[in-house]
Amino acid sequence: MTSDASSPLRILAIGAHPDDVEISCGGTLALAVRQGFQALVLDLTKGELSTNGTVEERAKEAAEAARALGIEERRNAGLPDGGVDSHDAEQVRRVVRILRTLRPSVLFTHAPKDRHPDHVEASYLVDRAWYLAGLRQYDGEEGTPHRAEGRYHFISRITLEPTFVVDITPVWEEKKRAILSHGSQVGRDARSVSTPLNVPDFMERIEARARHFGSQIGVRYGEPFRATEPIGFRSLAALIGSARPEPGSFRG
Repeated sequence: MTSDASSPLRILAIGAHPDDVEISCGGTLALAVRQGFQALVLDLTKGELSTNGTVEERAKEAAEAARALGIEERRNAGLPDGGVDSHDAEQVRRVVRILRTLRPSVLFTHAPKDRHPDHVEASYLVDRAWYLAGLRQYDGEEGTPHRAEGRYHFISRITLEPTFVVDITPVWEEKKRAILSHGSQVGRDARSVSTPLNVPDFMERIEARARHFGSQIGVRYGEPFRATEPIGFRSLAALIGSARPEPGSFRG
């Protein structure tokens, strides 16, 4: 899906590796598409250091996962797997140029607290690129300055107190299909090496997390996000119409 003046991109989810956004915020992306918004995925690396699966296999799986979510375009920044570096000027410049090309309204990316060093660096790199993309003097004449209105962190393996939770109950099956599309990562065969992603109960753990955060807003499945700044409302309908737990419901 191409961004233009008459059809602006609304959401850009940025993950360090193919499969990161599906696991963390795939339901929200599927929901955005279902509700008529534009959504796009940017993978920073090709996952070339993956314990299982080749770069070619992972690219095919990423394309299949995007189709499962209803996303028409998925890009890759080509940064080095295991070497994402928020202080590398060239890596930052590459992401800035992508942001200026796609011109998203909202960014989703990793939280800065995470076990994987690429996830941590991706969080800081996206934050730096988000800011610099809005500076007219940055990167000479390359691209028109643009800064997304909002940026939010999705949660990976380390749980954080969320600022808000999205009800993904209507698109839970789409999220599951997207994750399972990454067969080299979440599947097992005779060649597979055991990882946290292909243990037998991996999908049960994903569902348990979604059920936990869903219970906090009184729905079946939820995806948590943490805001970097206060969230403002132009319309009270958005605030009043939000999902909320019923009095006395379990909130964890």
